[in-house]
Amino acid sequence: MQELRIPDQEFKERIEKIKARLDEKGLDAILLLGDEHRYGHVRYVSDYRPILEYAVAIVPLEGEPILLAGPECGDYAYMTSKIEDIRICSDLAIPGEEYPTIKMVSLADVIKELDSKKRLNRLGVVDLDLQPAFLVDTIRRTLARRELIDATQIMNELRAIKSPNEIAIMRKVFEIGSIGLKVGIEKAKVGMRETDLAAEMACAMWREGAEQMSHCFMVASGKRTGPALSFPTDKKAIEDGDLVILDIGAVYEGYFSDNARTIIVGKETKERAHALKVAEEAKNAAIAKIRAGVRASEVDRAAREIVEEAGFGKNCIYGVLHGVGLQHCEYPYAGPKSDLILQEGMVFCVDVGLFNLPFGGIRMEDGLVVTRDGAEVLTKVGA
Repeated sequence: MQELRIPDQEFKERIEKIKARLDEKGLDAILLLGDEHRYGHVRYVSDYRPILEYAVAIVPLEGEPILLAGPECGDYAYMTSKIEDIRICSDLAIPGEEYPTIKMVSLADVIKELDSKKRLNRLGVVDLDLQPAFLVDTIRRTLARRELIDATQIMNELRAIKSPNEIAIMRKVFEIGSIGLKVGIEKAKVGMRETDLAAEMACAMWREGAEQMSHCFMVASGKRTGPALSFPTDKKAIEDGDLVILDIGAVYEGYFSDNARTIIVGKETKERAHALKVAEEAKNAAIAKIRAGVRASEVDRAAREIVEEAGFGKNCIYGVLHGVGLQHCEYPYAGPKSDLILQEGMVFCVDVGLFNLPFGGIRMEDGLVVTRDGAEVLTKVGA
């Protein structure tokens, strides 16, 4: 069986595409920051994901990219990174820790080195407004009176269209997530703690090869399904007639899945069954609307009209589309006001939520790939 991974050549092609965008935008380099929880941009160019520490990747218009890793992750960076020039950076160390045996450089040193080779008049920084103060302050001090440009859109646009290799991996990670979700649906029973149900699903996905779980699972029952987000607890056992939300996913080769189902455990009531039916119909209507060339707001409208007609309009609190890839929620996001045009190769989750109902809440979510003529649904668990 062919190994599922992003080949080395594709990482090289990504760097070249970034450089082409830098040239178009008149930028001299782009800086990407990642951490343990939001590492998508850094992993996109290097295949490296930091643990505990920050990581920085710098792609200059001329020359080779550089990866900066913290001292505790240095060996792992050397083991996994597709970027060959790796520096251990003191600015990325865990604050307060000491590393007397590790030789490190500073971020300022690396920026000065790049600036000496080709003056960095205009430096692009991805997610500039979200970067920690130490990073931005260091750049501004080192590159006094130069321009820092928010270059987020460059990376968003490149990452939004998945390659055939990426899509193959996403099929696999959604298969893993679907297996976990099926286990949750099958195992849920009256008297079971939410944490026990979360453990059953996580264990199934680890066994299928997940490198980690995609996010903190939402396993909620009864009135605890009312909020849009929550954590499982060992203080709540499933009761007869409870709605139970299972919102889970896995990570495989850096790519995330994100699936959700809501079920009724035990005795079913008419009002809860009706709300579930509405959410499922809304999700399916949105999926049926998807194809390349469609405006994303039309997809949202297809779901929202069903929800509003059923009287649940105020309970549908967010847009029904969000991107998924190297993060479990990533660009593009799309709701009723979106002007985004869907393109072939985009990967989304259709996520219909009805929250703060008198008896709790509901979330139904499928992953899919946008195709020329429709959508390839990646979540395989049935209704």
